Amino acid sequence: MRKIRLFIPDQNLQIGATISIAVDFHYLINVMRLRINDQFLVFNGSDGEWLAEIIAINKKDCDALIKQKIKDQYFPPKITLAFAPVKNVRIDFVAEKGTELGITNFQPILTKHSVVDKINLERFSANIKEAVEQCERLDFPQVADLIPLKYFLKKLSKDSILILADESGNGKKSSEILPKINLDKLSEIIIFIGPEGGFSKEEFELFYSFSNLTPINLGPRILRADTAIISAITLVQEFLGDFNLKCRFQE
Repeated sequence: MRKIRLFIPDQNLQIGATISIAVDFHYLINVMRLRINDQFLVFNGSDGEWLAEIIAINKKDCDALIKQKIKDQYFPPKITLAFAPVKNVRIDFVAEKGTELGITNFQPILTKHSVVDKINLERFSANIKEAVEQCERLDFPQVADLIPLKYFLKKLSKDSILILADESGNGKKSSEILPKINLDKLSEIIIFIGPEGGFSKEEFELFYSFSNLTPINLGPRILRADTAIISAITLVQEFLGDFNLKCRFQE
C-alpha cells in the first residue's frame, strides 16, 4: 500500500493522544479506503512524524490514536524563493517543485515587467501541502503576500545571502562564485527569479547596490520562469551539500 502521510497543523502529537481528521477525511476513508485499526503517518510541522491508528469513523471525520514517534523534527536551511508570478507558468508547478526542492519560504514579488499581479494563496498552500506530504518533508513552507520588489528589498537582513538569477550577462558561473559564500553566519538564502522580460535596468541597479548579492547565470540560453526556478534552486542545494546535514544535527 502507498505510504499515507498527512499534514495536520494545530494538532497535539504525542503517544496516547487522540486526533480528529476532518479535512482529509474523504481522502482517508473514501479514496484510500482505510478502516478502523488501519494506520497512517501524521506530522504537524514542529513535532516530528508519528504513527496514527484509526479508532473511530464518524459521518464527517474520523478519530485516530497516536501510537509511536517515527522521526524527530528537522528544520532545513532557510531558503526563500522570491519570484514574479508569470502568466504562462502554472502557479501549482511553482508551489510543488519549490517545496520538493527545499524552499522554506515563498515570496511572490511585483516587478516593473510583471504581468500577473495577484496570486491565489489558498490554492498555492494546498499544493504545498500535497507536495510536503508526498516528498516526506517534516516542515511546512510559508507563503507571504504579494509585495513590490523594492519594498521587499528594503526589509532584508544584511546576514541574508541574495542569489540573483541574472540573465543580463553579469551573472557569474555558479561553480565559481557560490563556493566563496561563507555559511558560518548564514541566516537565510533568498533566490530571485524575474518575470517574462526579466528585471528592469533600475531593478538590476537596486540589486547590485547590495554587498551581500551573489549574481549567477543559469547558462547561455534564456530560460522559462519555471525552468529558471528549478535550475537556480538545484544549484543552491548542491552548493549547500553537507550544510543540510549540519542543520539536521543541530536541531
